[in-house]
Amino acid sequence: MKLVYLVFLVFGVSGCSSLSSKERVWRNMAIAGAAGVLVGQSRSEYKSTYSTMYGGVAAATAAALTVYFDDSAKEVERLKAEIRMLSGSADAFEKAQMTHQSPATFGAKVPEKYRGLINPGEWRVYQVDRWREDGENRMVHEDKIMELVPPSLKLSK
Repeated sequence: MKLVYLVFLVFGVSGCSSLSSKERVWRNMAIAGAAGVLVGQSRSEYKSTYSTMYGGVAAATAAALTVYFDDSAKEVERLKAEIRMLSGSADAFEKAQMTHQSPATFGAKVPEKYRGLINPGEWRVYQVDRWREDGENRMVHEDKIMELVPPSLKLSK
């Protein structure tokens, strides 16, 4: 019956995938140490001595192998590269890209003698791809933004 409890304990502890690297080392040491103690208990004489020896050696070996094979530096570098790639994608996603720009006079020419007095203005079309909330239960997808800068008179100084 104790063996059944031990098997369930080992499966329960080893099944968790959200452990940090330090917790994985401790988990593997505990599992290997328990296995070493069980092997030591199977000896006919000096059970406690063999259990201590096999448990300690197994735990130390498991810790060394876990640190060797579970290289957290590679994982950190992979995650940093992924963050850089995703933040670059997010920046491109948030920024509006201008697709068209034209004078606000819609093709009408400002006479040469008045060009110094008039700011002709312009209109621009931006391409975007974003969602915004419009009330409690409504989301609106925006794909284009049009901006009109109206013509104005220049103030002379």
